[in-house]
Formats: sequence, structure tokens, C-alpha cells
Amino acid sequence: MRLIIFFLLILYPAILPAQEGFQWRSPKDKIVIPFVFVDNLIIIPVEINNAKLNMLLDSGSEPSLIFSFPQNDTIQLYNTKKIRISGLGSEEVAEGLLSQKNRLSVSEYVDTNFEILVILDEKLNFSSRIGIPVNGILGYSFFRNHLVEIDYQKKKITLYKNNDLLKKRRIKSFTAIPLDIVNGRPYINVNARLDEKEFQLKLLMDTGLTDGLWLFEDDKIKCNDKYFEDVLGEGIGGTIYGKKSRLSEITTAHFRFKEPLVSYPDTTSYKQLSIIKNRNGSLGGEILKRFNLIVDYGGKQLLVKKNKMFDDPFLYNMSGIEVQHNGVQWVQELKSEGNRNQPVGAVNIDDIVFDNSSFKYKFTLKPVFEIASVRKGSPAEEAGLKAGDKILRIERKNVYNLTKQRINELLQVEANKTVRIEVEREGKVLEYKVLIKKIF
Repeated sequence: MRLIIFFLLILYPAILPAQEGFQWRSPKDKIVIPFVFVDNLIIIPVEINNAKLNMLLDSGSEPSLIFSFPQNDTIQLYNTKKIRISGLGSEEVAEGLLSQKNRLSVSEYVDTNFEILVILDEKLNFSSRIGIPVNGILGYSFFRNHLVEIDYQKKKITLYKNNDLLKKRRIKSFTAIPLDIVNGRPYINVNARLDEKEFQLKLLMDTGLTDGLWLFEDDKIKCNDKYFEDVLGEGIGGTIYGKKSRLSEITTAHFRFKEPLVSYPDTTSYKQLSIIKNRNGSLGGEILKRFNLIVDYGGKQLLVKKNKMFDDPFLYNMSGIEVQHNGVQWVQELKSEGNRNQPVGAVNIDDIVFDNSSFKYKFTLKPVFEIASVRKGSPAEEAGLKAGDKILRIERKNVYNLTKQRINELLQVEANKTVRIEVEREGKVLEYKVLIKKIF
């Protein structure tokens, strides 16, 4: 899986001094927040000035961002002013709105002086790519004032009012890794090996990055000859291109990962690279999800414990297809007799039921998935698939019954396997056989 839409750095003029950030408003000693975990990204529910939004939790970003507004709701933003910003992908400067002194709450964790940047750009709205509504990015300020535990398996975040957790017996099963906090962002030192070369790396701990690793090429760090060119993401200035490859291994503390995937952003599309001092890249969700994490900003440490995903292989989509959500459609299905008592024409959430006296039809709103892009030279391109094709079935499974995550899994098969994909193009139904090939 690759980064879908993401930015690593946004420059804007400093307007306010450092803010107090999130404050504790719960009578309890801990706050539990469930999250949705899609494409290695953590999506949590928040309220901004009483409007409900879904935000991507991103330890590598600040300021926090809004790039789409909630449907069927309005949001009031305070103290807004136009600003000019520059970001990844281009040297061009874009316009945005900076809004200050807002109230943001995540359950009973509240910031009443919340600053947020509004950028209404279609490219930055990645709801279609992950299949659920996402309105923006909640940055590292979420982590600063209290202990934050992330349980990727149970899909919950637990906030702790004080540091008593660190004295409990279960913490002995965690390993402490030092965090270097620079300009509010957390950095981790890791060791890496590529073929016979060894490197010490300073990486941004980045919960908003789908990939496991991003590395910046320089005189010491170079991708080997086993790679393919890919689109890594979208920034404010446009598309970020780069290489996909593998390292031989990375280690931190006593943890070792063999042959992890790595992305190398192209410096021609990564214009802000030169201003990032002493940083070699980012450590993202594909690796972080393999641990239970406790982020301790005050103690400048990350406590980690292996979970059941630790030994999962590092897979990539060898088909070359990127899939995105593209609205909904009515799907006709025969309705089971078990619901005979439902009134004719009754609306049941997103279902409509019709009765023609002998049997019932159920029309249900189902998601539409289409091919967002096809990597050049990939098995999908060789088979004849094209961007914009509406996907109907993969391996005879109707995709409208599948999640985006499940579709990705069906495409991540072993090399030399054939995947049957049925699509609709210009009103015609076409079937393709994609022979999966391993690049590295």
C-alpha cells in the first residue's frame, strides 16, 4: 500500500505564540477513543465548534488542516484570514485560510484555542481513496500534553490524565525508545542496511504516512537498482513521484525488520527537501502498526510492544492498480423470506424493498469502486486495464460487497498468480486476466 494523499510540511508565517493545546475535561483518569484504521491510517471523530468531522491523526503534521467540510452540516470558523502557503510537489504558492481560537474536542479532550488551516483543494480530499469520509488532519498537538496509547489491534486510543501508567507492572513488557522532539515533531533514530551499506537514520515518527518508510536520497543514501517508479502522493503543489524498493533490514532497540518496503521521493517533485535539516525520512504506519505504542512527549520516549502484526510480511500491490471509491449505486438483490413482514416500499437505512406478489426485490445503496491509476509498465497496464474503469468483480467477487481494504488484499497476491478483474468501460463489460509479476 502506498501513501495516498498526504503532506509532510507546510510553511506559513508564524502568527501566534505557542498555544497551551489540549486540556483534560473528563472526571475520569483516562479517555478511550475508538478509531477507524484504513490503509495504515488512524481516523478519529472530532468536533470543531460543535460540527462533527473525521480527522486523520498525524504525529508528523502541524498545523492541523481541513480540506473538506462535513456533508449536511455547517461549521463556524473564527478569526479567519487569508494566507499564502507553500508545500510539497511544487515551488508554487497557494492560498489558504488560517482560523484561530476555535474549540476542538476529541471526546473530553478539548482545545479551546485551536488553530487550523483550511485548504479547499480537490487533490487533498482523499476520502474517495480510502472509502470513508475524511475532513482533515489533526496534527502533533494532540500528543503533547498527556500520555497517548495506541492499540492498533483493538483500534482504540487511550489518553491518560497523569503519568501513573508508567509505574504499572504491564509497562515492564514495553521497550522504551528515545524520542527527539524538534519543533514539536517526534523523531526516532534507527539503523538500516541496504546490501552491504549501513546507515544511521533520523526519521520522523509519522502516524499520517501510509507507507512504512520514506527515505531522502543523498550522497550516502541511494536506492539500489531493484525498484519501480510510482506516484507516492499529492501535496499542495501537486503530485509527488518517487521510487519503490526494499531495504535489507532496519533495526531499533532490539527490534529487527527484514526486507521492509521503502519509498524514495523524487527531489524534482519534493522541492522542500533542502530545508529539512538532519532528517533522513519518515517512519510510517506500515511499521508503527506492528506495535502497541505509548507516546510520552514529556518523557521524550516512545514505549513499544510487539503485537500480532509484527511478523506480517511487507507486501506491495504488484498488480499496479490503485483503486478509489467513486460514489454509490443502487444494487438489486432478491430479498430473503425472513423479512416477509416488512411493509412494501419500506425504507430501511439505505435499502428500498419492492414486492411483486411472488417475490421481493431489495435495492440497496452500495459503493462504487473504480481504477484511480495504473502504474506504467505494470501487469495491469500490460493486461489492458485503464484509469477510470469501473470495477465490477475481482476473482468473481462483487466489489460492492467489499471494503477498500479487502480489495487491496485481493490485489496483493503472490507472484505468478493470475487475478481476474471484470470492469465496465463506456457501457461495456470487459474481463481481464492480470498476471502478477514480482519486481523485487
